[in-house]
Amino acid sequence: MKGDGVFKVRAGKIYVHGTINGIFYRKSTGRTATKLSLAWMKKQNPMQVLEEILQNENQRIESTTFESFGYEVVNLTKSNRGISTQNDWKSLFKNKILPYFKHYRFEDVRPIDVVNFLESHRGKLSNDRVKKLKYILRTIFAYAEENGLMVKNPVTSISVSQVNLKYKPKNTPSYTTDEIAKILKHAKGWMKVFLDLSFTLGLRTGETIGLKWEDFDFETGKLHLKRSISKSQITEQNSEQESNKNHFRVLQLFPQSLELLKKYYEFRPDDEWLFINKDGNNYGSSQMIIRTHFKPFLKEIGVPYKTLYATRRSYASVMKYAGENLGVIQKTMGHAQGSKITEKHYISPKVLNLKHEQAIAQRQENMFKTMIFGA
Repeated sequence: MKGDGVFKVRAGKIYVHGTINGIFYRKSTGRTATKLSLAWMKKQNPMQVLEEILQNENQRIESTTFESFGYEVVNLTKSNRGISTQNDWKSLFKNKILPYFKHYRFEDVRPIDVVNFLESHRGKLSNDRVKKLKYILRTIFAYAEENGLMVKNPVTSISVSQVNLKYKPKNTPSYTTDEIAKILKHAKGWMKVFLDLSFTLGLRTGETIGLKWEDFDFETGKLHLKRSISKSQITEQNSEQESNKNHFRVLQLFPQSLELLKKYYEFRPDDEWLFINKDGNNYGSSQMIIRTHFKPFLKEIGVPYKTLYATRRSYASVMKYAGENLGVIQKTMGHAQGSKITEKHYISPKVLNLKHEQAIAQRQENMFKTMIFGA
């Protein structure tokens, strides 16, 4: 069964509408509405044009699988991501997305299919991981839409946007001020330097592992941070590169940290890397440090283990409650200015002891009295 066809001009483009076998189609002819194209339109049979478009689309769609196209998009867009993030995209596509959508044709994917997919992973994965799945799907379907494999990206629909993937507050682990003091007091050798830099600069663990002597200027006391190591992958970055994680920044060392570094330099175990393993190589990840050094050290001094990365969260919390400007903290940590991540994920009042809490209350009382009763 075929219905009458008709050409339509929308936003300067020529479309053809028609019904074939009870299904209504609205397809772009790929032509701009110029005088020449409008003259062409008057000479054509809309239904014949529609059938030809559908035939060409079917041939293209049949030869384009979700799997092949998805992998192609993931690889085409890899320049926007670091190596570890790209590997994560590949893993999520292969192990989570592909098993669900493998047998779908692009034109058959509906918003409700995406909603069901996301809901099936809520509770099993963190909301941040489900958000990443959603973003990968959005990227793949955006390319599919632009290349004529589907009419509209289903991830952009209202129903998909209403899937609740909001941040759920966690008990952010951080070492208390008393624990930090105990750690820095009892740490020895390279571990003391490692932990001092981690606590006083809020470095990512991979950034601390990746430090080289060439990154430091002992005259100015500055650290020119430009690399990170994760899963044995070294990520180098300069001021011209864009990245979700800003590994390139210049930080001013605390005076006591600078003196500690100078002393460590005199007995440095390596001329290139600050921290090396027993085989004389740089660390490829934090796991060996945590397992053979950090955890045993904390157990020895009676401090509960709260992850090595918690040193970064501890820095943010200490500096915030000490009165430092949030923008300065974010710049030091490599967070985007104004980002909500710093306060949501990193800053916790649990870092404070009773003495600090009482001091804050006293300061607030003084502010209150000044406003109410005057100086």
